[in-house]
Amino acid sequence: LVVDILVNNAGFTTMGPVQRADRAAELAMVRTNVEAVVDLCTLFIPGMVTRHHGAVLNTASTAAFQPLPGQAGYGASKAFVLSYGRAIGAELRGTGVTVTTLCPGPVETGFAESAGITDAEVSESLPKFMWVSATDVAKAAVDGLAAGRPVVIPGAANRAGAALAYLAPKSLLLPMMAQRHPAMKPD
Repeated sequence: LVVDILVNNAGFTTMGPVQRADRAAELAMVRTNVEAVVDLCTLFIPGMVTRHHGAVLNTASTAAFQPLPGQAGYGASKAFVLSYGRAIGAELRGTGVTVTTLCPGPVETGFAESAGITDAEVSESLPKFMWVSATDVAKAAVDGLAAGRPVVIPGAANRAGAALAYLAPKSLLLPMMAQRHPAMKPD
């Protein structure tokens, strides 16, 4: 199989505090969000390098820019994808192969619902101006990949939010996030 463009877009989340987590679901999430990305990159990038041509698009999330109470494993797995993409992108400089990491914020796709929370519940904790359509996310991803951009964050509000979350003192940010996350409501 000759792959010129690899898109690692599979992923899912779990919701709730770790003390209520389903161990098997947490491990499956890490295998999908982290292990699959590493496996496919190490499988297909060598051929791209040999051909001096190729591109990789890994999907992370704006959750990659800070710890995420209520989705601790998900945020950590997406932080891995972002760090991994940046690192291998630097390793591949000059080879003809680029790596782009897509970090979308909230998108109405049914992603949250598959984890047991509705888009409406997510909307209560994430303002509507942060939501970006699936079409706009896909366009930003393709444009960023074509331009060889290392990181793509669709939506001005999400770019600002990622920068703020990265720079904000975690001692202030994390308690607020834990309080607002819909999966952190007491039983």
